Amino acid sequence: MSELVAFREDRLGFRVILKEKTILGRSSDCDLILFDRSASRNHAEITKIDDNFFIVDLNSTNGTLVNDQPITLQTKLNSFDCVKIGQEIFIFDPYLDIITGSAPAALILNSINESHQNLVSKPAVNAATDITQKQGALIAAFANTLCRTPPDEINKVIIEFLVERVGATSITLLWRGGRQMVSYLSYPEDKRLLLSHTPFSRVVEGAESLIWPRVITELDFNEGNRHVGQLEQNCLLTPVYGSDTNYLGLLYVENNIKPLEESDLNLATMAAQIFSPFIINAITQVEKEKEKLQLASDEDLLADIATRDNQVKIIFSTAAHVAPKDEPIFLTGESGTDKTTLAKHIHQQSHRKNGRLIVVTLSDMPPAQMDRMLFGQDDAADSHLGLLALADNGTVFLRHIEHLTVNAQRSVLMALEEGLIYPIGSRIARNLSLRFITSSSTKLHELVERGEFREDLYARLTRVNLALPPLRETKTDIEGLVNVFLTKAAKNLGLPYKSIDNSALECLRTYPWPGNISELRDTCALLAHLLRNGHVYMDALPIYLRLAGEVFGLGEIPQDSPLAEAERYILIKVLASQKGDVEMVAEVLNISAEDVIMKARAYGLDPMDFQFIATAQTPSVDELYGQP
Repeated sequence: MSELVAFREDRLGFRVILKEKTILGRSSDCDLILFDRSASRNHAEITKIDDNFFIVDLNSTNGTLVNDQPITLQTKLNSFDCVKIGQEIFIFDPYLDIITGSAPAALILNSINESHQNLVSKPAVNAATDITQKQGALIAAFANTLCRTPPDEINKVIIEFLVERVGATSITLLWRGGRQMVSYLSYPEDKRLLLSHTPFSRVVEGAESLIWPRVITELDFNEGNRHVGQLEQNCLLTPVYGSDTNYLGLLYVENNIKPLEESDLNLATMAAQIFSPFIINAITQVEKEKEKLQLASDEDLLADIATRDNQVKIIFSTAAHVAPKDEPIFLTGESGTDKTTLAKHIHQQSHRKNGRLIVVTLSDMPPAQMDRMLFGQDDAADSHLGLLALADNGTVFLRHIEHLTVNAQRSVLMALEEGLIYPIGSRIARNLSLRFITSSSTKLHELVERGEFREDLYARLTRVNLALPPLRETKTDIEGLVNVFLTKAAKNLGLPYKSIDNSALECLRTYPWPGNISELRDTCALLAHLLRNGHVYMDALPIYLRLAGEVFGLGEIPQDSPLAEAERYILIKVLASQKGDVEMVAEVLNISAEDVIMKARAYGLDPMDFQFIATAQTPSVDELYGQP
């Protein structure tokens, strides 16, 4: 099996298995779809002939480079050859295993020239029992500290022990997360582990504790060669087991100040066996906290719905009516109109409410990683359950559907029509039963007209369309929402919330809220810090909120006045939220487009500068990503 592995920093780990014929380009029909604008629709082709692979440029506009040389004829690919198309860089057949995780990746390298001189090796079970009496006392104190440490501080205690007692200057803990291994802990935090496959396999498969005589310091590919930098400095590796002797991970330690000794190996091996159940407990506690957060969000959802005005209640009522029918539902509305809350409401009203609701923010995903994150990966190098598989028998909510890549559009359509997905590297389809909810803050039909979004997928996703209005159109609801958000925010701070002053509430009603409900929620979180005896008074509000009702009703305002400060702030916020669309800004502020242009000029603002500004804070990729 041969493969291309992406080696750019933002795409490290993305790989494609080469077939008899593999087309690379921007077209949705390509086997490997490229998202670099300088790539042609059908840019290059890799063909297998006997046991060799050859690449040829398909008369592309900007050419194909192999080892930085443009190719004009069919060119044989050799191990470690660098293929460059635009800014996309791929390495051919690199013998590279990649371990991902919340910590930086660990790269496990094959075919390394290795020295076994000064190697110290012993079964882990023996190393753990070879500690001295003094080390036994240190281990007892370490265990006692772990018992008194909150789960979210366990990693800190482990690092402190290894730094103090073993002299560790670099630490990596690889952990078995479900069926695959992940990089769980790194010290320093930006440390990326480069490790030869031989010590890795001896620890993982042979249950050995090792002092390995050399460390790998760098990895690079250049002109068809792989450069591996090594240093004559030893490092320590030991397996980590659970209470039932089930293998859980690998601990790697470096000390670049002085050589590590056998006594260090014994102590670290015993420490690894001591801290493993605490890590298991910490991971379990994280899962429980997620469940609590989900329950809390369900309670918040009911409170939020109860405070909505009639216009929005009709939308939620319609959503409850269509929820049991399993049809895809398309949510529209400006950024911040709380489409996620509506998606939760639909999920809870459906027969899938006992399954998971997976919320995925597509705008947060690197395009090159989207297929892997959504549909999973199942090959010899990596096995990963995608987000759609996590939502099986439940609901998936794809936020910002306009960011769905061309290749992912094709796969989502298959999941919709046939209930099937193909994980990367697998020829066997996975059956799924799930409900699709999607949302967009843009005019998706315009992307369809420009050929940037599939018309057949658009038709399937938008059969049921629910549009949430901006907050400025439902201002009668602001009081109820403010009370809900302030109560919640104050409770999180351990403070009581009683009321908001009428004049302060009127200022909140007057403000145009370009960020909609999300902005109101964030504002209430700020005001909770400024409570006086449980009350919010006028002087707690920022100046732009206090003066919002006055500034745009006036003519020219002195530049050094508080009114000018408030006007400029609000104008910037609205220009950003509407991406510089003067007509939309005028509608939000209830003034003419001419007045918008005039006021922008007065403050040295150009609406064109706001066309590409991200408008609102959005949730990160769903926290369930990567769970088994």
